[in-house]
Amino acid sequence: MTNKGLGMTFISMQHIEKRFGDQEVLKDVSLEMKRGEIVSIIGPSGSGKSTFLRCLGQLETIDGGTITVDEDVLASTDAQGIVTYADKSKAHDILLRMGMVFQSFNLFPHMTVLENIMVAPRMVKGMKDEDILPIAERLLTKVGLWEKRYGYPSQLSGGQKQRVAIARALTMDPEILLFDEPTSALDPELTGEVLKTIKGLAEDHMTMIIVTHEMNFARDVSDRVIFMADGIIQEEGTPEQIYGNPTSPRTRAFLESML
Repeated sequence: MTNKGLGMTFISMQHIEKRFGDQEVLKDVSLEMKRGEIVSIIGPSGSGKSTFLRCLGQLETIDGGTITVDEDVLASTDAQGIVTYADKSKAHDILLRMGMVFQSFNLFPHMTVLENIMVAPRMVKGMKDEDILPIAERLLTKVGLWEKRYGYPSQLSGGQKQRVAIARALTMDPEILLFDEPTSALDPELTGEVLKTIKGLAEDHMTMIIVTHEMNFARDVSDRVIFMADGIIQEEGTPEQIYGNPTSPRTRAFLESML
């Protein structure tokens, strides 16, 4: 078995372009990440942060650029500007390596917490329930919700629902977790429990991209912080650089408005 990707670029998104109609949402945006790295993307609403994440998670198609995960090419653009995606089977294999957590929890209301956790490995990977159950128990215990396993989503707080959604993403044993504003739908007093759960994953060296409005959290948990505005990466660096000594006036103004 090779240590493919160790110390090398694990995720590469180069010169990504994305348009919705006439509107250019992403303008030549690039990101390279190593395995185990945690990158937070901050910036004003409408800056293209979530769209960039969704392009990696195959929820949006790109209009230009290249996306590679562990040397497997998901999408590339030729000299004529024609974008080609990997075939369905390869794209699916790449997708299975990622877990995604959204601002809306997307839990199935008619299923218990435990059933919500078990459905993806059963449906997508064809795993047997007796093999999934110990994984579900471990993950629900990890997010502090094993005692709620027979409850329904309607009986949970927003923070608990989001922790279930994180556990659900983890049941697929992803190598990459993508978080799209995981706390923006929550009351402030409930954000802490979700952020604590994500922090625990950071300690396990999970590769993560986190789009967030939680400035202090991004500073605490990230190896690197990217500031996006107007569909462009305006600045990126370590949390110390971005928060302590930003070079871009846009970054400085944004942080002053948020902190």
